[in-house]
Amino acid sequence: MRYFITAFVMLVLLSMASPSGFAQLRNLSEYSHDCINVDQTVFVLREKDTAEFHWASEWTHTTAYAQPEKEAIFAWKFKDGSKAYSNQGDFILGDLGKATGYLITGKSANLEDINGKKIQPLTSTNYPVELELWIGEIDGSAGYKPEHLLDKVCFEGSGIRPDEPNHFCRCH
Repeated sequence: MRYFITAFVMLVLLSMASPSGFAQLRNLSEYSHDCINVDQTVFVLREKDTAEFHWASEWTHTTAYAQPEKEAIFAWKFKDGSKAYSNQGDFILGDLGKATGYLITGKSANLEDINGKKIQPLTSTNYPVELELWIGEIDGSAGYKPEHLLDKVCFEGSGIRPDEPNHFCRCH
């Protein structure tokens, strides 16, 4: 009995000392692995070569806790061999659970080059053929620094449908 009372007192003292640690344990991710959500990740070509890019990623609490200061980076690879980037905005991985429920979405009319300059490479003949999810850093002066590749999806169509969402799928 004495052991149980001592354990209970220790648990109470520890919870008072570290309330955020216990809060994190209650806020676990429903996702089993870090990946691109293909249902919510699309691109749309509008009139006069204007574009819409939508992206979403699912995260585990393990990654969010292990890489708290890193950022999610999307690398869009286009048919002509060019690359463009997007990111999860103001979220660092450590903020995922409490802010977003481990599902992060974003959208933009433009992507960015490796240095962070706005670009819009989407045309009817130049469209994304792959999209990669990376963990890395984004520095205002140095741009995108992808470090660890987590997931990749592909666009397998022979062309794109204008004014309609074009979806990615898991690569074969």
